[in-house]
Parts: sequence; structure tokens; C-alpha cells
Amino acid sequence: MTIKNIIEDGLGTGKTAQVTPGNAVLVQLTPDTSIGISEEALTSIRLQREFFLNSSNSELMNVDGSVTPVDFEITAELGFTKWITGFRIIMEDTNLEMDTSDFRRFGSATTSGSPLTNGVQIFSFQSGETTNIANDPIRFSGDFFRYSDDYLNFKNAISAQEDYLLFRFNLDKPIVLPDGSNDKIVIRINDDLTALTTMYAIARGYKEGT
Repeated sequence: MTIKNIIEDGLGTGKTAQVTPGNAVLVQLTPDTSIGISEEALTSIRLQREFFLNSSNSELMNVDGSVTPVDFEITAELGFTKWITGFRIIMEDTNLEMDTSDFRRFGSATTSGSPLTNGVQIFSFQSGETTNIANDPIRFSGDFFRYSDDYLNFKNAISAQEDYLLFRFNLDKPIVLPDGSNDKIVIRINDDLTALTTMYAIARGYKEGT
């Protein structure tokens, strides 16, 4: 025998709670009003936009990492827990037209049909464990298509010969960087990319005051 139960508003409005398709009670996380809610609670969640930076606090990835790899990181922040929901990698250079044989090179850093020697690694480090975002190093510009979710490519947009190329990475679940941890997201340059006009990456998401 089945017994029907409902959760009803105790103020007498007759409103009842709704249930999601997963049989969980549907709740509203964002209040309709700020009345009665502390300033700390209202501002505890903040928009997050941040460059991946190296140890010199530079976002420019057109560096020489062929002898000593150069890491560009999003790291944990004191007083906040970061929730990274995705990031973008942007390149500006010649030889970045993805509907041509430029697909099989890495801009001006390599010649036609030639890959980077070691490649660009993309991974996260959480609770002492490394998780690859790109399973294999990126050696051709076209290799980004294996792992990115979307892209933009504007030919000759920078100058008569230089192109603009952007890859978007949307993470299936946010990468969480807790307050006070050593957790991070890393883009590691293992080759000489100094021939590129520029290359950089920007993370997006939100951060929560702790």
C-alpha cells in the first residue's frame, strides 16, 4: 500500500514543495530579496576571471620551455575556494588558419607538417593527484580540437598575415581549488614558442569566500 506525502508551506499559502526528476526536493539557491541576509552572505560568491600565470606573474606563453619547462597556473587563493568551470587558450600568429595545412603545425614555432618536439601539457593537480585535461601533449595546433569544446579562427585579423585562434574548454564538472591548498590547474610549455606573436590563457568560473 502506498502512502502519499506532501511538504506544504507552513504559513498557510497552500504551496507545496516540488520534486526533481531525480526524486530530490527542488530548492531555490538564490534568494529573491536581500532583506535579512548579511552582506557577507550576499557577497560570498564572486565572478572569477583570471589569467594563467608563470612564476614571474606573466601570462605570456610564447616562452622557451625547451630546456626547462615553464608552467602557467591557476592556483588556490587565501580566503576563497575557487570553482573553475572552463578556460580559453588564445593564440595570435601567422600560420594559424585551421582550414588549411596550418592545422599540422604550431604557428611560427614549427614548419609545415612539423609538430612541437614535446608539446603543451594541460592538467589539474588536486589532493595530491594529477588529472590530465589533455590526455596527450598538444604538438600541432590541430591537436587542440581533440579536447576543446569550441573555437574561433579569424584569418588575417591581427595584420595582413597574422591570424587569431581561440579554443574554449568547458569542464564537465568544475575544478575546485580549496582555500589554503596546493591545488592548481597547469598549462606546461615544453618547447620553444618564442616565435609566436602571443599566446595566453584565461580561466573562468566563480570563487566562494570561506
